[in-house]
Amino acid sequence: MVDLNLINNCLKLSVLELQVEVFNEIDSTNLEAKRRITDGIEHDLLIVSSHQTAGRGRHNRTWFSPEGGLYFSLVLRPRLGPEFAPLSGLLCACAIAEGVQSLGIDNVVLKWPNDVLVREDKIAGILNELVAITPVDNWVILGIGINQNIPVSDFPEDISYTATSVKEILGKYTSPESLLCSVLNSIDRLLGVVESEKSFTSVLKQWREMSGTLGRKVRIDDGTQTIIGIASELLEDGSLTVITENGRVTVTMGDVTHLRSD
Repeated sequence: MVDLNLINNCLKLSVLELQVEVFNEIDSTNLEAKRRITDGIEHDLLIVSSHQTAGRGRHNRTWFSPEGGLYFSLVLRPRLGPEFAPLSGLLCACAIAEGVQSLGIDNVVLKWPNDVLVREDKIAGILNELVAITPVDNWVILGIGINQNIPVSDFPEDISYTATSVKEILGKYTSPESLLCSVLNSIDRLLGVVESEKSFTSVLKQWREMSGTLGRKVRIDDGTQTIIGIASELLEDGSLTVITENGRVTVTMGDVTHLRSD
């Protein structure tokens, strides 16, 4: 079980005012976050669990969540208004990448919209949800799953060839508390930048610099169509511009596959 005292000792926050709750097992940290919002919360909330029995990814997909992974949901007010909530996922991706790099892992890149890769293998993902209690009472839930101390041999067959873990790369156990604090401290720092600049511009600049998607040939399924082309630009609202055979297309959501160039 993640040690609450170790977390409190290594957090260095100036923006977030966190209430931290730690579980050994839970259905889903995001579901618990929604329950807590419905019950009424006043401050930022962090929910951490060593194991999820019903972990979810985007589009209600199952998120493989065995003991050994790092699973947490951060609940906070959307910075600059609810319309900017999708950019919080890009901010978290930058913070996760920094946390993974702090362990000594190279070749960490970001895949639009909410994945963190090492080379082309997924090491972490983000489920970004906006919960509106009233038109003026909004919370963002940032659900984060990082494949940390899980051998790739334990992964289900359908993801074993596209996923990796910290343990697989480094060949050793690493502290979940240290990685969690590293990510949260980075999130806190980036939120401070957003608040001081009243803009996500610096965060988007960092995402672009760490992107493994921009400049790549991609296939995007947005639920209604499949788009194939070159991912050319991340716009200020977080959407992606793709240059296709039929012209320029702007995509606001979808599942991205990186393709090899012909």
